[in-house]
Amino acid sequence: MAAKPKSKPKEIPPREIPTTNEINAFMHCKRCLDELPLGYSPRDYASLECGWTKLGFQVWCKRHEANIIHVDFQGVQHPANQSRSDEQPHH
Repeated sequence: MAAKPKSKPKEIPPREIPTTNEINAFMHCKRCLDELPLGYSPRDYASLECGWTKLGFQVWCKRHEANIIHVDFQGVQHPANQSRSDEQPHH
């Protein structure tokens, strides 16, 4: 039986990557959520660092020195928007 030829990965057309907050599922440290002080939202209490690693991208809890998520891009480069919109409010 002949081996099935590998198909080329489907090309995805480029699309605009917004600079606005498009997060629809937040990530939090489980320990931070368990000890969340009264009157604080998870967003207000969070103490996270996010950044690039040799494998991909990692979210780290500074308060508990714990990994939240570490994404391995498996050597694949993905489009990204690292710019900041001037229309964003200043905090």
